[in-house]
Amino acid sequence: MARPFPPCPGVRHEFVEVATGLRMHVALAGPEDGPPVLLLHGWPQHWWCWRGVIPAFAEAGYRVIAPDLRGAGWTDVPEGGYEKEQFASDVLALLDALGVERCAFLGHDWGAWTGQLMALREPALFSRMVLCNIPPVWPPSGRLQVAANAWRLSYQVVGTPLLGPAFQRSRGMNRVYEGIPPEHRGPFRDAFKERERAVAGSKYYSTFVTRELPELLRDRYAGRRLRPPLLVLHGTADPVIRPFQVEDFRLHADRVEIEWVHGSGHFVVDEQPELVAERALAFLGADGSGARSGPPATTT
Repeated sequence: MARPFPPCPGVRHEFVEVATGLRMHVALAGPEDGPPVLLLHGWPQHWWCWRGVIPAFAEAGYRVIAPDLRGAGWTDVPEGGYEKEQFASDVLALLDALGVERCAFLGHDWGAWTGQLMALREPALFSRMVLCNIPPVWPPSGRLQVAANAWRLSYQVVGTPLLGPAFQRSRGMNRVYEGIPPEHRGPFRDAFKERERAVAGSKYYSTFVTRELPELLRDRYAGRRLRPPLLVLHGTADPVIRPFQVEDFRLHADRVEIEWVHGSGHFVVDEQPELVAERALAFLGADGSGARSGPPATTT
């Protein structure tokens, strides 16, 4: 029996076959003729991390597009393809299938990382971008500081082939979910009850450490910049991603604003959804390319 979708007002669900061979689940909301906004989740979550944000965007008149990444939520779980450049290819193919040529962007964690890769590949794709709790895709300027903070990467167990899937299905995930209200953790836990999704979650990290990180440290994206205006929201109590890493966005983006969200940890979207929605709506619509004027759209 298929897992039911958790509730979110105004959301409708579709499955889209994309050109990369993936059947992707996407949560949609708002008017179909509204300016599109792409929402990308991170680990260990899926589209429902945006439950506190989607209604505000829909009411503001946006066409909300919130897919599940490869292996997550209700999207297909293939054996391979867990490099984040492949995630970017998947989502670009989804936008193409939906007829979206340009949109605003809001991402968290690996979703925000994937959004950066999409922007580097297609500089004109995003009108504006909001990134939550993620560093830039370039080597950190404070490499010694990163080494000194390596102890914080307790999640590395997730990337271990045998331990990782088991850990994601254990009570040990309570430490990872810290900051997500306990009553909202169930739909994320339920996904990992399907062992293949726990294996996929492990591959998010094992692929990064063994294949992507070495290329990153060799400065794979040297000489390239993030062209869209960028707002970075960062929960200062994040136990892994430190403020000095986030400051590096100033080195790699043409226009960047950084807002420190004090009192929030890594899951800033879950901890302060109203703040995220308010800041994102204000920033994404600042140039007039975002939400249309007039009364809020109604959704059913």
